[in-house]
Amino acid sequence: SKVDRETQKHQYSNALFWADKAISLGGGDPKDIFTFVNILYLRGEYRRAVYFIQTNRLQVTFYGSYLIAKCQAARGDWNEAKETLELLPEPSPLAPPPIPSEGVMSEQELMASVYLLKGSVYQALDNHQFAAQCFKLALKEDPYCVEAYENLVYNHYYTGKCEEEIITDTIDSSEDLTTEEAELIRFLYSGMSKKYHNQQKQVVPSTLTCFNNNVTVLTSQAERLYYNCRFTSSYETCLRALKIDPYHFPTLLVHIGCLYELGKKNDLFILGHKLVELYPKAYISWYAVGIYYSLIKKWESARQCLSKSTSLNKLFAAGWLAYGHAFAAEGENDQALATYFTASRLLKGCHLPLLYIGLQYGSTNNPLLAEKFFKEAIVLAPHDPFVLAEMGALYTQTGKWEYALSYLQQALSKVKEGDHEWAASTWSALYINLGQVYRIAKQYEQAVKCFKHAQFLSCDTSTVYTGLGFVYALQGNAILAVEYCHKALDKERQDPFTIQLLEMSLTALAGNEDKSEDDEIEEIDDLKRTPTTF
Repeated sequence: SKVDRETQKHQYSNALFWADKAISLGGGDPKDIFTFVNILYLRGEYRRAVYFIQTNRLQVTFYGSYLIAKCQAARGDWNEAKETLELLPEPSPLAPPPIPSEGVMSEQELMASVYLLKGSVYQALDNHQFAAQCFKLALKEDPYCVEAYENLVYNHYYTGKCEEEIITDTIDSSEDLTTEEAELIRFLYSGMSKKYHNQQKQVVPSTLTCFNNNVTVLTSQAERLYYNCRFTSSYETCLRALKIDPYHFPTLLVHIGCLYELGKKNDLFILGHKLVELYPKAYISWYAVGIYYSLIKKWESARQCLSKSTSLNKLFAAGWLAYGHAFAAEGENDQALATYFTASRLLKGCHLPLLYIGLQYGSTNNPLLAEKFFKEAIVLAPHDPFVLAEMGALYTQTGKWEYALSYLQQALSKVKEGDHEWAASTWSALYINLGQVYRIAKQYEQAVKCFKHAQFLSCDTSTVYTGLGFVYALQGNAILAVEYCHKALDKERQDPFTIQLLEMSLTALAGNEDKSEDDEIEEIDDLKRTPTTF
């Protein structure tokens, strides 16, 4: 029709004019009135749309009530929208479906949209438990309702394991999906799910290789690479995706993280400036600027931008975490904890706020509370090597060597299972802590291997050299102990432990010791039990 053609051309004034005339020509047919109302909605004339529905007594219809709630939500009248939606009848599987007016969608066709709208309304009213349930119901009604799944995933309502179960339940509960459709939905939705739950590389099915250059799939690959510390590969994948769609927010989020990790200050500055200019009311824009200020260590400016980012999107996980980091970087522990606790309250399915709460308590010498929150984080993300490694570091610090060894070995196993970048210096701390625990357990060969691997990952640091010197001294190899103590002191000349270890090793080498070298070294063992954290 003429109205449809004008609408497709986004000539809404023309479409509205002829839609009004169609109402007169059709004698007030509900189909024509709803067409007119829908154009009003597209034009942003929400109150006018509601008025026309009510004056034509169409609020008694399911579709009319849905449109009224949609307009109320668009205006930000969340409580009114909630009341309108609560008056909508729930479809009964036993009742015969109503016969819709010609050209007007039936109740069954609308149910996914109704549940999606309900979820958005409850989310805006901070009733996140109800919101999550509504989004799940929307998916059950329509497996293709990707907006519902995006809300579940991006707002961290559930853990990674639960997200997988939701995908399976969605596919299994839909009798209309073909095998090919089910495979497509599982592939795309799994790619959007949490990456630290399953860190192995996602394989593109042979029937879906046409998606290799799809922005959504590329973003999923980039995010997985990012979580596996393969920042250069993730950055390159983001560039491929952004070449196709330069303003795709999920891709930009990963891209910003890569720029930070790779220290690309100029690129991050240009990107943040461009986004603020083009999207001044978008959370991603102020996040980019906040991350830039974090990179150059201007923490006050970073906090201002990140605060604005989280105010624009209250459920923006990365923004909350970066905001907390900006407090922690300057030792403002109370503010950092308050921020992480807020993130934990809002993001029930995300373990990262709990992890950083534990780290904050650990840094303030409160190991009991640190352990409590690390355990809670492990419940949500039992396969994340970062959490396991931090738990191991905590037990190393508190002298619980068996627990420390168990968690550190689990962390190392997860790193090896995943698609992690072994050249990443991120994992050097894991090997240093493992080396310390093996040394205390008198498994000296294993300790040497761990320190050597840490040396390979982080090049040369005094901690690694001192660790190697200590192990060699305990093995009675004074020559190598002296050699590595000298290397350590080249990096950190005033380290008292290394100086004392060097003196004892030199004494042993000269054959002037009055008691065994092992006994002397055991006396200072407690000085070197502080774990290295990530």
